[in-house]
Amino acid sequence: MSYLVLARKWRPRRFEDIVGQSHITRVLRNAVSAGRIAHAYLFTGVRGVGKTTAARILAKALNCEKGPTPEPCDQCNACSEIANGSAIDVYEIDGASNRGIDEVRQIIENVKYQPAKSRFKIYIIDEVHQVTKDAFNALLKTLEEPPSFVKFILATTEPHRLPETILSRCQRFDFRRITVREIIQRLSEISKQEGLQITEGALLLLAREAEGSMRDAQSLLEQVLSYAAPGAGAGKAGAMIDESLLQEILGVAERKVLYDLSNAVVQGDAKRCVELVADVVVQGWDIPRLSRELVEHFRNLLVVRLTQESPSSSFSRLLDLPDQEVGDLKRQATELSVDTLLDYFRFMARGDEEVARSAYPRFALETVLVRLATLPKAAPIAEVVERLEKMERRLSGGAGHNRPRPGGEERAAAEKAEREGQPPESGSAENGTEEVWRKFVAFVMKEKKILGSHLEQVRPLEMPPGPLKIGVGERYHFTYLQDPENMALLKDLARRFFSQEVAVGIISVSSRNPETKDGLQPADSPKTRNDKGGDIVKDAVRIFGGSVTTVKREN
Repeated sequence: MSYLVLARKWRPRRFEDIVGQSHITRVLRNAVSAGRIAHAYLFTGVRGVGKTTAARILAKALNCEKGPTPEPCDQCNACSEIANGSAIDVYEIDGASNRGIDEVRQIIENVKYQPAKSRFKIYIIDEVHQVTKDAFNALLKTLEEPPSFVKFILATTEPHRLPETILSRCQRFDFRRITVREIIQRLSEISKQEGLQITEGALLLLAREAEGSMRDAQSLLEQVLSYAAPGAGAGKAGAMIDESLLQEILGVAERKVLYDLSNAVVQGDAKRCVELVADVVVQGWDIPRLSRELVEHFRNLLVVRLTQESPSSSFSRLLDLPDQEVGDLKRQATELSVDTLLDYFRFMARGDEEVARSAYPRFALETVLVRLATLPKAAPIAEVVERLEKMERRLSGGAGHNRPRPGGEERAAAEKAEREGQPPESGSAENGTEEVWRKFVAFVMKEKKILGSHLEQVRPLEMPPGPLKIGVGERYHFTYLQDPENMALLKDLARRFFSQEVAVGIISVSSRNPETKDGLQPADSPKTRNDKGGDIVKDAVRIFGGSVTTVKREN
């Protein structure tokens, strides 16, 4: 007997043998048991996930001599002929080679006749999306109302290319990608039966390379089996296949390289990143593939960081990885913030596009990794807001700012003088107004920090029980406070603070001198023009490139 490849030798022969598609096999078995068998089925999914296999098993379930039965015996003539592809009443048609209207007309003509010796005449059309539009239109009537002894099973990897009229006439089943864990379990069983000694790490690498396709995984395993025991049959042990040996056989980068590169990025070691890429090139590994795996690796780190407080059961849905690698990801992601990992993923994803398009993928990948290694760590948003507020006060107030602020040293000195009975510098009425204003600003700061920071830079002209009139010396603060949303918020806060409806007026107070009475500094002063935003703006310029020409303030 001629040699059978693993994908054919270990093809599932029963519904329960199909890996990773229990949601489909259960429906099909129940339908056969209940006699609710549709006239047309559509199986969709990526390559190698069991579409054609499920179609053959369904054909056996319908035509088995003991059936229809959800458990075909796989021993009778009907089951054996279907498994061998020699059943005269089960037609397996390649949609790419039989895509024209003439071939479809032949099918339409043949469905009129009773099956030769089976219970049903079954048409399995693979890659059905290759059929032309005219051929589909010719098939519509037959597909909708075939004879009772005819069943259609359509299989495709691209269901979006099928006309809606075809989709509406079929029961659709979407086959999922097979998880890494399920592929590892199946490959382990096959390896034992074939006498192959292989480590769990090597099986993990095979499963990852298969990208959800069981057929691809079995093809890779067969390549490894040929290397390990050339000329040996099943049951004869050969060389032990570990992860490093498998990398040489398949020419793929080991998982350790991903962790080494990400560690170099986290530590800011750009030189180490370039050295690791050079090692990968010397080994002859695929640079674009390494880049894609780095994108996935940073994504996995981000997911682990986001779900580190969640129960371990949630990882199985978000990360298709074994427990050991999930633990490695946790250890690496613990010290990194979500914002930092988000930056790493975003820049790596953009860089991967450059690597894929570049005529020099090595240089493009080195550039991306150097950029990541020199990327400033993202700060928490509260810290950034605080720095922005300090910068805003510095740009607005300047060095000559001497107006008392809530909680400042000058306020403490004034309170101390008041306690010691010293006369205030201004009249008692003016001093009371300032005290009420400071309390109001402190109240606003608690409710809306940004609005409160603007009120710190202005002065009250009139206070309730009359209207609240505010004098503003800078156009920036004037524009902000005049904004309808900000004005509405200010009125609401004033109503809550003074326990009455308060009319709010914003009055522009011009100042001829750079330093006004209240310490306000014009927005176009030399200090403001020369200040380009401090460290935050400098970091942004370094990350994104460009230069700062003007400073524009927004809400």
